[in-house]
This record gives sequence, C-alpha cells and structure tokens, in this order.
Amino acid sequence: MKMLLTVIVFLALVAGAGAVFVWNGFYDISARVPHWDITLEAIEVLRDRSIIVNSQAVTETPPGDPAKGARLYHEACIYCHAAPGNSAAPFSQGLYPAPANLLSGQIQEEWKSTQLYWIVENGIKLTGMPAFESTYDKEEIADVIAFLPRLPKISPTDYEQLTGSSHEHHGGAPSCSP
Repeated sequence: MKMLLTVIVFLALVAGAGAVFVWNGFYDISARVPHWDITLEAIEVLRDRSIIVNSQAVTETPPGDPAKGARLYHEACIYCHAAPGNSAAPFSQGLYPAPANLLSGQIQEEWKSTQLYWIVENGIKLTGMPAFESTYDKEEIADVIAFLPRLPKISPTDYEQLTGSSHEHHGGAPSCSP
C-alpha cells in the first residue's frame, strides 16, 4: 500500500512539473529555434517507428508511371523539395524541420517504396508535409513514387522534357485556387 501511494505521489509530481513546464512556455516552439537534442531524437524515433509500423498496411506499391509522376512532382512537390535545375520556393527555407532532400537519393535509399507511398498519402504532422490523399488518387501517388528513384539521376534538361517545364525558380507558394 505504501509503495502504491509513493508511485501515485511521484506521478502527480511529474504531471504537475509537466503542467508548469507547458503552461509557462519553457519550450520554444518557434520554427526558427532548433529542437533540443533529446527532443529531436525522440521526434525522429517517433516519426520513423510510426512510418515503419503504419506503412505495413501498404503491402505493395501500385505500379506507377514515372513520366506522369514527374509532372505531378513538378506540380506539387517542387515547392519544398526542389528538382534538377529548379530550386525550391523561398518559403520552404523557413520550414523546420527542413523538407527532405529528394535530389540526393538518400531518402529513396533509406525508405522502401511502400513507406514513401504511405508518407505521400498520409503526410507527416508538424513538418509541413501534407497528406496528398485528399488531393491525388492512389494511382497518381503511385506515379510520383515510381518517379522518385529516378529524380536524383536525371539532368535538368531531362527533367524539363519529362515535365514540360523550363528552368525556373519557384519564387512563391503554390496556387491554392480550385
């Protein structure tokens, strides 16, 4: 009984300290201030484990058309992730955490296509990565996923030909009109 009371008192003190911490704004949530190392580590583990576990429902990535995926990538993804010969929009520099660098190929190597599919479909909270399921259908998402492995390997000229675009700097936010 004494042990139970000790545990209850300890938990009440921890909860009280947590409430004081939150209520007084001790943690700066500004996107201009990096996370504490321990916070960053916890968020990364939470993110990675969530993606790994939740993407298991995606047993295979539907076949996609990389050419269509390139055009969709240019339409929706380039603003934050850039493309060969095209820089990301300036507003993306203010995102914290920074958008994934898809031009390096590291993300495509780190994550399975089913996991990338899940990320694009569902988005990631508090990162600026939207859930594209509400914007694009499953086949279109599969098209983008089919294009992603090719992205780091193509030249700006090939990218222009695939997307029907010209070298441009995305200086603003995407259009939100219907």
